[in-house]
Amino acid sequence: MKTLSLLVVVYHYDEELLTPDELLARYSTIHPVTKSLRELGATLTVFQRFHTDASFERDGVAYRFFCDSCPPPLGKWQIPWKFHQAIKNSCDTTTPTVLHLHGLFYPLQLATLKSVLPNSCVITVQHHAEHPWRKPFGIIQRRGLKVADGFFFAAKELATQWIERGIISSQQPIFPIMEGSTKFTFKSRAECRAVTGMSGSPVLLWVGRLIKLKDPLTVLRGFDRILERFPHARLYMAYHQPELLADVQAEIAARPKLRNAVVLLGQVPHAELEMIYNSADYFVLGSHYEGSGFALAEAMACGVVPVVTDIPSFRTMTGQYSIGGGWTPGDATSFAEKFLQVSQQRLDDTSKSTVKFFQEHLSYSAIARASVAAFHELLASHSGARS
Repeated sequence: MKTLSLLVVVYHYDEELLTPDELLARYSTIHPVTKSLRELGATLTVFQRFHTDASFERDGVAYRFFCDSCPPPLGKWQIPWKFHQAIKNSCDTTTPTVLHLHGLFYPLQLATLKSVLPNSCVITVQHHAEHPWRKPFGIIQRRGLKVADGFFFAAKELATQWIERGIISSQQPIFPIMEGSTKFTFKSRAECRAVTGMSGSPVLLWVGRLIKLKDPLTVLRGFDRILERFPHARLYMAYHQPELLADVQAEIAARPKLRNAVVLLGQVPHAELEMIYNSADYFVLGSHYEGSGFALAEAMACGVVPVVTDIPSFRTMTGQYSIGGGWTPGDATSFAEKFLQVSQQRLDDTSKSTVKFFQEHLSYSAIARASVAAFHELLASHSGARS
């Protein structure tokens, strides 16, 4: 297999970030993914727009930060010419080159960049939970994204709305590849519970924003039913963006069984979540839509068995629920019934299977393997089309 030259392009950055280290800490999946790709033999350069220039190398991955006259959040019509020139100058026409862009919200920028790249360069675009633009801006997306040779979505079904609206052509390949993963790992339940103080038989865990999209109220109503079968169960909820906190508290207060069975942990520093995941038996979420599911990936890495809503990203991430179970969004009875069904399986065995599935399909190394295979498939197709 030929050496792969990969250029990773990131247009967005948060204005308050002062240094490259702060940016890589904030966008914590960039380096682990690129490092894993590098370990598979790819030659990698990450191009990142920023408010200052910087060049450095980390774990064999080259980073090039470029300052331009455009604001941190690029407008639909703004073209970072200096940034594009730097990318063009780095293209090696002697080896197969792939440009991997993060985000589907840069169609005009992508089309402009494509016009200055060698024809041999293959372009892939990573979906990050974006929805298609409405008319008339959807026309811009369609025209700009047509230059892409392929797209990465956490689940192929997430591309359906893009294809139905004609923004992505049905002829453009869609690869089911996650946007990121986690470094969390499985640890002893007893040791972690001794630290966190979490207890219950069984222990359920929610990690996510308290917003309508994630539907915590349906989870609470379903858990109320679960307590009829498991009166000693406990549900721990770690959350930020507490939009529905008052509603959650009211729901708990209105249901006597929930009052001593639900623990609101509030916002937990991310580094502390690994211990909390490893104190739980089952992971629950009521999401109606997810672009992928980082909390689910973290839970599975720690062997927490998922009982989550049956939506495209979760369906793919669990192997069509060969791990755990999926229930109908917004349906508390469906949640309770699916949980009771999954709870009949031997927990230790299911937990080990969850970790194994994560390592084989959702880990950084798994993402890198799937990405490299997709890159080479597109390069071969691109080369054949030009010959």
